[in-house]
Amino acid sequence: MIGVYAHHHGSGHLLRAFAVAAALDREVTILTSATVADGTNPDPERITILPLPMDHDGPGAVSDTPAPAAARTAEPTAGGRLHWAPLGQPGLRRRMAMLAGWIDRHQPSVLWTDVSVEVTLAARLTGTPVVTTVLPGVRDDAPHALAHGVCSALVACWPRSVGAPVPAGATGPLVPVGGVSRFAGRDPEPAPRGAGRPRVLHLRGSGGDGRDRRWDAVRDELTELEWVGLGGHGGRWVADPWQELCSADVVISAAGQGSVADLAAADAHVVAVPEERPFAEQDATAAQLDRLGLGAVVDRDAPVAEAVRAVRRTLERSRSTPGDGSGLRRAWEVDGAAERLAAVLGGIR
Repeated sequence: MIGVYAHHHGSGHLLRAFAVAAALDREVTILTSATVADGTNPDPERITILPLPMDHDGPGAVSDTPAPAAARTAEPTAGGRLHWAPLGQPGLRRRMAMLAGWIDRHQPSVLWTDVSVEVTLAARLTGTPVVTTVLPGVRDDAPHALAHGVCSALVACWPRSVGAPVPAGATGPLVPVGGVSRFAGRDPEPAPRGAGRPRVLHLRGSGGDGRDRRWDAVRDELTELEWVGLGGHGGRWVADPWQELCSADVVISAAGQGSVADLAAADAHVVAVPEERPFAEQDATAAQLDRLGLGAVVDRDAPVAEAVRAVRRTLERSRSTPGDGSGLRRAWEVDGAAERLAAVLGGIR
C-alpha cells in the first residue's frame, strides 16, 4: 500500500496524484480535502479516496464543533516552526487523527505528500517513510527546512534542465521527474494552426481569483482573433480541455505546475501569467519558461499594451511553424514523468 496526500488548493495536486497513482502497480489511497469529481478516479478498484476534513473553519470545512473564534488562529505557526497548526482547531485535530489511524491500519510502505509540512511531519512521527514534492520558489524557511530533512526522498515536478539543488534542510538533492500531466498518454491532436482566424484560449484556473480584468481589455484590443475563455469565477468549465488546448494558436494561462504540465503535453504556444502565490511559486515557474525560451511571460502589473504585444509575438511564432508544436512537451519532459515519480515511491523500503 502506498499513501498519497493531495493538497486541496486548486485542482493540480489532486490531478497529479491520480496520474502518479495510475502509474503505480500497488494499491493506493489518496488522502485529501479536495472535492473529487465523478469520473476523476482512473482506477476505483485499486485507488481509494479517503476524504479529510479541512484544517480550518472556513468554506469547505467539515466540523461538528467549530472552534471558538479566539482559537481559530491561535499560534498557527507554532512559533514559526510550522505553516498551519492553530491551537484548538477541530478540523486539524480530526484530519491528523484520521491520518494516524489510516497509517496504523494499512502500514503503507511510503506516504507521498503533495504538499504539506504538517502532514509530512505527522506521518514521519509514526515511523512511516515520507517522500515530498518540492515546489518552485524560495522555500528556505524553517518549516520547509524541517520537512525536507525528515524525508526519505524529495521529488520535483520540473525537467532536469531546471536543476536539482539540495533544498534547505535536506541531506540530498531533488529528483526532477518532469512535468506530471493527466494528458501525458495522449499525442497532441493536429491543430488547424496557420489557417483561418487565429484562436486564443484563455484559461482562468480554479486556484486563483480569476478576476484579472486586464485580459478583457486585451481581448477587446485583439479583435482580429477568435478568443475562447475557460474557467474562472462564473466562467465555462469543461471536464476535458484537451481538444481546446490542441486547437489553440496561443494559450494564456497561469503558471501553476499542473497547468504548465498540461500545456506541455499539448505542445502549446504559451503566454504565462504568474499569479501571486506563497514563496513566489508561479513567478519561479514562469521565469524558467522564459529562461528556456518556451513561452512569453506577462507579469501581474504589466500594462495592457505589453500583454497585447506578448500575445501577438507568441501568435507569430505559432503561425510560423504550423503543426510543429512549440517544443514545450519535449523540453518539460512530460512523457514518462508520472512513471519516474512512481519509481521513486516504489523504491522506498
